Amino acid sequence: MSPDKAVGPEGVLGLQFLDRRQGEWYCTTCWATAISVDARILEQLAERMATLEAVTAGYQAWAGGPCKVCDESPSGAAKQKGLRSVRSLGRTP
Repeated sequence: MSPDKAVGPEGVLGLQFLDRRQGEWYCTTCWATAISVDARILEQLAERMATLEAVTAGYQAWAGGPCKVCDESPSGAAKQKGLRSVRSLGRTP
């Protein structure tokens, strides 16, 4: 993730959430709901997380990927799935 653009307080909350659940995928909609943040902010962060630089820092994003909440919900919550899925790889930079 680019050092020339700040993550912001919402992004910090989002990354802390992922770090507490290392390896688990969350779509941006469920991720935003879990930490009570506007999904549009996390969608922008997820775009930055889809880079080699972000993987090196220990984060990953995948367009249309899996979600721990949506994909495990029998109620059909997957219809509300965000555009990207994100996770912490459990590494420290």
